[in-house]
Parts: sequence; structure tokens; C-alpha cells
Amino acid sequence: MKKILLNIAAALLIFTTASFTSSAEEAIDQDSLNKSGSMNISYDEEISYMVTIPAGVTFVNDGDKEPIERGVQASNVRIKEGTSLVVNVASLNDFKMKNNDGYIDYSLNANGKTLEAGSSYDILVVNAGENSGWVILRFISDLDKTNALYAGTYSDTLTFTVYIS
Repeated sequence: MKKILLNIAAALLIFTTASFTSSAEEAIDQDSLNKSGSMNISYDEEISYMVTIPAGVTFVNDGDKEPIERGVQASNVRIKEGTSLVVNVASLNDFKMKNNDGYIDYSLNANGKTLEAGSSYDILVVNAGENSGWVILRFISDLDKTNALYAGTYSDTLTFTVYIS
């Protein structure tokens, strides 16, 4: 049994050694006209990034009408040259917090621009070669209850989409 295991180990050692020596692509010896050679060294970096979005926003009816600010951040951005990492946002209910057919309006401001209902917006663009980027979102509502027909929670969903362009 030991002899069989030794023969297998020897065969594996020869096979492993042969696979390494067979990978040579250029040989230089005493008879070579050119006494130098070259090889390429490379590394492929995979596309990677981390985008952090807010967990949520809750308006409180305490008489304070100040905007609520939340950040969206892209970090550790590694993308191909000539491309951009884009973060897009869209509102499910066209910037209305809804409860059945009742609603309370709110607005969303990004990069100094108030986003319009019915559209999606690219709120953050990080170009290749830039490691990170961020944007502050300002949520504003005067909590006008004219169209708030029911007691309960009024809500909207913002969808953030990240893509490379």
C-alpha cells in the first residue's frame, strides 16, 4: 500500500513540475541572437462601489416646518475609464404620502433642484477616477392635511437605482 501511495505522489510531483516548466514562453540561451526577453505583468480590477441611501424619513407634526436632510453617498468607486456611476431616484406616488385615496404632498430637493412628480432623476454622478461622491436630499412638507382623508400612516416609496453609464 505504501508503495502505491509513493508512486502516486511521485507521479503527481512529476506532473506538477512538468506543468510549471511547460509554461515558459520564451527561451534565451548562449546561442540566442537577442540576449534579452520580456514578459507582461497585469492585473484586472473588477468594477466595485458602495452606495449608501437613507433608511427613511418621518415627518412630525410639531409645528416645525424645517426641511429634513438626508445624504446619499457613493464610496470606494472603481469603474472603467470614460464611464460614470449614476444614482437615480423615483417616487412611487409622485411625491405624495398616500393612505388609500388620501394624500399629503411633500417635495424633494437634490442639488438645488426640486424634483418634479412623474419623473426620475439622476441625483448623483461619480465619474471614473473619482473615489467617492455625495448629495444631500432635502425633504420638505408643510403637512397640509386638506387631502388627508383618513387617520393612519401616509407613506411614499423612493426607489434608488444605481447604474454605470
